[in-house]
Amino acid sequence: MDDPWRAGLRLPVFGTLALALVFFLYAAPVKETPFLFHHAPWTNDPYDTAISFMLFFVPLIAVLCAPRVLLCRRAEPLPTARIRDVLRGCMVILAGITLTLAAEWISVCVRDVSVQWNGATWLQIGMLVVMSVLDIGGILAVRRAGLPRLGGELAPDTDPDWLGDLLGFVDTWGRRLGTAGRVALWAEGLADRHLLVRIRCHPLWTALAVCAVFGAGVGLNQGLREGYSGPVTVLTVLLLTAGMFGLLVAAGHYLGIVRSSSPWHGPARRLVDAAVITSVGMFVPFALRNGLWWLVGSNSSAAGLIQLVALLAISVLVIFVAVYAAETALHLHSESGAA
Repeated sequence: MDDPWRAGLRLPVFGTLALALVFFLYAAPVKETPFLFHHAPWTNDPYDTAISFMLFFVPLIAVLCAPRVLLCRRAEPLPTARIRDVLRGCMVILAGITLTLAAEWISVCVRDVSVQWNGATWLQIGMLVVMSVLDIGGILAVRRAGLPRLGGELAPDTDPDWLGDLLGFVDTWGRRLGTAGRVALWAEGLADRHLLVRIRCHPLWTALAVCAVFGAGVGLNQGLREGYSGPVTVLTVLLLTAGMFGLLVAAGHYLGIVRSSSPWHGPARRLVDAAVITSVGMFVPFALRNGLWWLVGSNSSAAGLIQLVALLAISVLVIFVAVYAAETALHLHSESGAA
């Protein structure tokens, strides 16, 4: 409790969470306001692909970090695993913001839609400068804080993950809220007995279900608002689901969101790694598709939905096989190594 290192964590942690909110308020209105979006330098892909995912991913990680931050009480001992995961969450948030801002700066330098620039464009570039300064400040603050030194390997039975901390958060605050708190405590007990065991046994299926709900909600809304055909809307939903699944599983493993009760090893684990990396990696050829249509015998002016599906299928196959083959050749996640 008296460790002086803890006193220096307040600014980088709370500053990063505040920056995530500022980032959302900076990016979301542009996407929803035609006056701004139609004159943004980053309207087209590949820039817009990165922005579209980070617009949701960065706030999601901030929301996941918030309960764990609120459990870091100054008058109580602080589990090393918890603050390590919180600081890693700050790093993921800053990485997402930095990726978005880098894509936007590249679009400004390339100027491929400069004929559409007007006063709204320069307003957004000014906002980009401010966001870049805040982002650099956040990176330096978190870098100065550093990660805590671990005394040994993680102990899944005692070190808290996000699910465990979420229950602790509900329990702590539920006892202070009277009637509403009793309802929250009842829901916590119900979830602990019936839901969390299944989530720990099947974290990947849980993540896929959550991402499917996200993909359906955002994809259907986008399809209706922009007048997509049925097949295009379905493809949009699938792409959003797959991309968010890859990001959430990778980030969840890094941040300790769920410590599975039955971790996978061997070929099964390599299949999971290949699927996760493919889910994110396929968006690189998707974002750069205007230069890759030759792979499916087409071009920018003639390509349609069928050619896009073919390009994505080729990309998925190549990435999946390459990742699985590489991990197999390196004997990663082998049963003997895990033991």
